[in-house]
Amino acid sequence: MNRNNHTKSWLIVPLILFMSSCDPFGYNRPHVEPPIEVGEVEGWAPIYATEKVAGTIASIDAQPIVKGGKIYVKGNILYQVETGKGIHVINIADGNNPQKVKFIQVTGAQEMAVLGNNLYTNNVNDLVVLNISDYNNVQVLDRVSGVFHLVDGTVPPNAGYFECVDASKGVVVGWEPKTLYNPVCQKF
Repeated sequence: MNRNNHTKSWLIVPLILFMSSCDPFGYNRPHVEPPIEVGEVEGWAPIYATEKVAGTIASIDAQPIVKGGKIYVKGNILYQVETGKGIHVINIADGNNPQKVKFIQVTGAQEMAVLGNNLYTNNVNDLVVLNISDYNNVQVLDRVSGVFHLVDGTVPPNAGYFECVDASKGVVVGWEPKTLYNPVCQKF
């Protein structure tokens, strides 16, 4: 009888260790293949920034619109998201000749809403409230960390091959499609 109890305890310990893991089956972890050459494939590459840069919000000179997103009009000013980078400030007083006047640098920006003199947007996965009464000198009024789950710093948004994340390069603030050569990380 002691022998059976002893044998059962050796079966229970590994089971407890296995079940106590937050993700015992690895559904949320990237899959790393053994080094096999897959050649050239389309996949995802992480976009890195230092933590300091990722959290910096500032009014800078107007920038070209490359990947325009959502817009909001307040009076003669049009605000347009530059996906992943920030918000364009465009004077539309002369509808035939709109003028880009400033760019509000907000790493990871994808969403935007305006209420009064406050602009609400995401800074990677944080919600930030900006005072835009003077778009030349935007002020951060509030920040709530981790509100959004827009950027996963471990795996890209879609399945496929990707460059494995290298924490020494900074924090992942987004993902971009890229041609990869013999990648080893894959999301199913």
